[in-house]
Amino acid sequence: MEKDLKQLQKKEALKRLKILQDKFQLMETVTKEFKQDNTLYYSEYVNKSCPAILYWVSNKEEYENAVKEFEEKHNTLVYHCILNRTTFGTILTLLYVTEEQEEWKEDKEQLQEGLPLSYVVNLSDNECSEFGGVQIGGAMGGIVRLA
Repeated sequence: MEKDLKQLQKKEALKRLKILQDKFQLMETVTKEFKQDNTLYYSEYVNKSCPAILYWVSNKEEYENAVKEFEEKHNTLVYHCILNRTTFGTILTLLYVTEEQEEWKEDKEQLQEGLPLSYVVNLSDNECSEFGGVQIGGAMGGIVRLA
């Protein structure tokens, strides 16, 4: 049962990555590598000149552990992350597929509008981590968090 859900979540994640590709110009490589071998990317905001540099989550053990812990605790599948440094800490926004299949259609509609379901991990202060909606846009082949 668990394996079936993970397979369904992966199919759903690929649909959402395709939306990010088509609507927000996410690099095709991100979808292709996720499909082939579950490679997870994050887009990092560096500055206005470099608003969305793509990296593998596996490059940073702290990020990889945060994703793994979230997926296990909430039975989700993360398909893309966004990293920002803010005045209240370094935050990793996780875009994910829930286990609630009846919500997937609405989740995709919100993603189309640039308002995906997310979980924001505050890597500097885990007590400040929370679920919520964020606003995203595309830049330089990656994804930026607008709000």
